[in-house]
Amino acid sequence: MKREERVLKLPALFIGTETADAFLNELGKLAKEKRDSEFVQRLRSAYKSDRAGTPTMDPAARTEDEFVQRNLGNQEFWDMANIPTYQNYVFLAKSGNVIFDNADFLVGDLPKDVFFFKARADGLNGRFIEIHLTTDFKDFNQIRNSSTRQLLVQGDDRNWVTGVYERFRLLVDSERLQARGLIYANILKVYWLTVFLVLFSEYRGVKLLTNNFSLSKPLSGTGALLMFGILLGTLVVVAEVGIAMLTYWFPYFEIEGNISRGRTASRTVVAGIASTIYTGAIVNALILIFGPAFANWIGH
Repeated sequence: MKREERVLKLPALFIGTETADAFLNELGKLAKEKRDSEFVQRLRSAYKSDRAGTPTMDPAARTEDEFVQRNLGNQEFWDMANIPTYQNYVFLAKSGNVIFDNADFLVGDLPKDVFFFKARADGLNGRFIEIHLTTDFKDFNQIRNSSTRQLLVQGDDRNWVTGVYERFRLLVDSERLQARGLIYANILKVYWLTVFLVLFSEYRGVKLLTNNFSLSKPLSGTGALLMFGILLGTLVVVAEVGIAMLTYWFPYFEIEGNISRGRTASRTVVAGIASTIYTGAIVNALILIFGPAFANWIGH
């Protein structure tokens, strides 16, 4: 059977209540189609088996189709059929993990600060929708690996696949976090810029402590080793601390009402401090780079 597939790379996004409901409704509708179809087949099989002898299951139904129509909403028959939900939702957090086999849950049922979310719904003829979202990154390779943050739609009909894909794309675009997405999309550039600014700040600090220190002077073996150690330490610390701070205060995705109060309350303060530090570091780097040239120009 020919298969159609579309993959939506999920950007940094805020999942509001209305968007979440739209996501769940789309998955729930797909799973319901398969459940209803399977239930109808069970009813038809039950009717044939029951009518082989003295009818005991809804004797008033005169035909197979009438039996099916009369009992589509029969909860007792649904319970007896024990049909899978064909839905699965997984939420992971530091405080605990939860798994649901249907969409009948609220944000309050989730652990705080969810860092991983996976959802899947299966439909008729091999159709399925699968979503992966994570913000628990250990290194830059994980951040750049978009396969951990995507929505997959697969099915037997191109029109259905394209229609579902476009509906999800519009939902995602409406909740996109522009500034945060820009940082995550250019994480290596942000990292090297940060390292560059930190090194200039360290250089300024050393010059304040030791007036005779200058990069234009040759370093002794000990001095070169010390400089290498500082450089290596800066690379490691900026990477480790930077990723941890970014993913804690500004995770790749957020679920409305799920972020803990501590993160929410401190986020503005952290953003302000980071902006101040970056601004000061940039000014410091510009002074160190262009200061002497500007002084010579003024002197001439």
